[in-house]
Amino acid sequence: MAFLRATLSLLAFLGVIQSSFSQKEKKDASFYFQKGEDALDAQSYESALAHFNECLRLDPYFMEAYFSRAQVRESLGDSKGALTDFSIYLESKPQNTEALFARAQLRYQFKQWAMAREDFLKLLSAPPGETKSIFFAVDKESGSPIVTTQTGMTSSLLNYLGLVDSQMKNYKRAIQYLDSAVKLEPNNPEFLINRGWARQEMFDTALATADYQKALKISPEGSLARHNLAVLSARKGNLKEVEKLLDEAIERSPEDAHYYTARAINFTAQGNFQKALTDYTSAIQLDKLNADLWLRRGLIKVQLKDLNGALEDYTQSIKLKDDNEKVWLLRGNLMMQMSRMKDAIEDYTIAITHQPEFGTAYFQRALARQHSGNLKDACEDLKQARRYHVKVDDKLITETCR
Repeated sequence: MAFLRATLSLLAFLGVIQSSFSQKEKKDASFYFQKGEDALDAQSYESALAHFNECLRLDPYFMEAYFSRAQVRESLGDSKGALTDFSIYLESKPQNTEALFARAQLRYQFKQWAMAREDFLKLLSAPPGETKSIFFAVDKESGSPIVTTQTGMTSSLLNYLGLVDSQMKNYKRAIQYLDSAVKLEPNNPEFLINRGWARQEMFDTALATADYQKALKISPEGSLARHNLAVLSARKGNLKEVEKLLDEAIERSPEDAHYYTARAINFTAQGNFQKALTDYTSAIQLDKLNADLWLRRGLIKVQLKDLNGALEDYTQSIKLKDDNEKVWLLRGNLMMQMSRMKDAIEDYTIAITHQPEFGTAYFQRALARQHSGNLKDACEDLKQARRYHVKVDDKLITETCR
């Protein structure tokens, strides 16, 4: 009896060991991949990322994990990581249209125009693949805003190719692609707007206007077409028509900073700096991280004699993007207006550091140094300014370099 109990205990012990061993054995790359897939389906992206990372640590050649991790990274806002993973996956599965489309869009997002074009061309000739994913069109005003790699692909790919070629300034070829997209979907306002833009860049004002007007007829709430019509009106000098179109665009899309910016530019052209200031302030509230908006508002404040306010805006622009030599120059000029010569010289020096052939910065620094009594360095700056094609009066050279 004692022997039987001992045998049963031994078997139970061995069973526990075997069970434990089996559980450990199961936790291979496939185990973590499935855990990642489950987390992805549940939209638990951080958890999914951890599981896919562990899967690939155990098996760096587990290709499906790269595809899934790319989707997770996109969902987490890591577009660069997603682009890397899609590219690794496509090395082994180059015919997967879903991954190819995703990579093409990311390359477009990162302004890798030539590589994006290559992917879109491959997709144009590829047979459709199975997909569960939904991809959104470039413009929210599209007549058919949802695109998948199974439906609506041809027209959307032609549209993308048109956009890419427009970015590459090959407008003639862009129009050919967009003509084909419009033929397939004649009532898609996005395609018409994009073709209008390409025509606009070729200064074909009549046909560009026709495209924008047709887009508005199809989608009267569209703001982008109004904005682009405003740009064409501005080229003709019809500033009141520009204002009317931008008023309508803002009324329909009050959360879009671009329209406030465009109207502010129009008010500036009219000399209405107070209204321009109001619109730039609205644009900044919607897009606080846009260094150019802070710079533009600073310029308006200078016009309104608000030098301290301009200084704050220039400084904020520099904090957001400190490698723009023109902002350093403008702040240096402002410092001179405020009789802060030492600060002006520092700003001009930084501008020159970013752009060593910046003749205007040398000239302005020369004036600041001359005002500070440093004629020797001012003389050298004037010579540098002349070397970099700034017109320097001989009398100023003689007075400074005596």
